[in-house]
Amino acid sequence: MQPGDVVVTIISGNSLWDKIRRACVGKYSHCFLYMGVMRLGATKYPACAGKIPMIFESTGRGVCLRLLSERYGQEVLVMRLSKYRRRIPRLLREAIKLASDEKSYYDYFCIAKYIIPRIIWEKLHLPLDKMPLSWHRDPRQICSEALLEIHLRAMIPVLPDDILPLPGDFVTDSDLLKKEECGKLSEEWI
Repeated sequence: MQPGDVVVTIISGNSLWDKIRRACVGKYSHCFLYMGVMRLGATKYPACAGKIPMIFESTGRGVCLRLLSERYGQEVLVMRLSKYRRRIPRLLREAIKLASDEKSYYDYFCIAKYIIPRIIWEKLHLPLDKMPLSWHRDPRQICSEALLEIHLRAMIPVLPDDILPLPGDFVTDSDLLKKEECGKLSEEWI
């Protein structure tokens, strides 16, 4: 994996809950950004600071930086930018800024207002450009919204900015992201 990779989790289980989730939202359930191995620990002795693989994501805790190891064992698909590679440092800075913003909470209301209607719209096989809801960006973020926001701030047009994206949109709808790896996320991927 390389810094700037978009990682999308795959619903691969066969439990009743997994089958219901796949039927409702499709094959992909969550997405996050691999930040790379970051130096953590404020100390005047650099050898004492740890180097840890980190991710940027939005969960029920809000938009934050977390340890990649919290996601080990999950079935994932890694998507890598095919263009705009020079803007990845800016993308990572924007991710840190958004995660540092104390107003960047998780957006539960967005799920009811935009995500559920969009899923129903897609299940009816209606075109997204005819969908009557218009998405308005705000400081509250779901996972795919947070990823789109930092890409837009870094001037990397991975997806259109007028429709709230779902995690699977990073796999199916982006011409800039190419499939790099698929399987169970583990330490060996670093």
